[in-house]
Amino acid sequence: MTLAIALTAACGPGKSDDTETGEPTTAATTETDPPATGTTTGTGDPPTGTTDTTTTGTTGTTDSSTTAEPTTTIGTTGDSEDFDQLGACAVPMVCEEFFHDDGEIQGHQEGPEGFLDAERCILTGLRDGTPGFYVYGVNSVFANGDEREVNHIVVHADRTVTFASHFKGSFFDADTDSSTEVFTPAQTCTIVDAPFFDNCFENHDDWTHYTECMKIEKWWTDCVAMGPRCE
Repeated sequence: MTLAIALTAACGPGKSDDTETGEPTTAATTETDPPATGTTTGTGDPPTGTTDTTTTGTTGTTDSSTTAEPTTTIGTTGDSEDFDQLGACAVPMVCEEFFHDDGEIQGHQEGPEGFLDAERCILTGLRDGTPGFYVYGVNSVFANGDEREVNHIVVHADRTVTFASHFKGSFFDADTDSSTEVFTPAQTCTIVDAPFFDNCFENHDDWTHYTECMKIEKWWTDCVAMGPRCE
């Protein structure tokens, strides 16, 4: 037992002495390797503990921030460049801009029967492929917030259309309020055939005209992301 203790004690200091004097012993090499991995950074015995402390500290900050739940969150997606460029196109505005009311509270059911003049203008312009600039959107009000959709639409002479959209909404629940803003990239599409619009005027001059005829996804097809295009 005494001999084992003596050998262990001799081994410990021996490593330190060899390292300081530069003795090329195996012990020195073994001791030199760990500092390269960052063991020396931990000035105490448990170098792993040093790393753990740093990680724990970072995690602690995140956990603390998560624990204090934010009252407001804001999310933004997309770039407004395409939307803004289409809005700045030097082409004539064919109809006055129009925003339809929709949603749980401010629903289209509360609007007038049949088509408004602005709606007829937009649908007629699309049916006839009248070149120019159109602005159409939807205002939605819900029990827990609201949303506004704006579409910048440019109709071209070849019966195609380029459009980009902007969505902005605010929603809330018992604990948080949140705001979301989304811009979609510009797409160029082909306007659907004229009979679609004729059918709207002939068969949907009632409460169904909004759901059947005033949804932009019904107005065109074969969309391709090609960037803003004014003419």
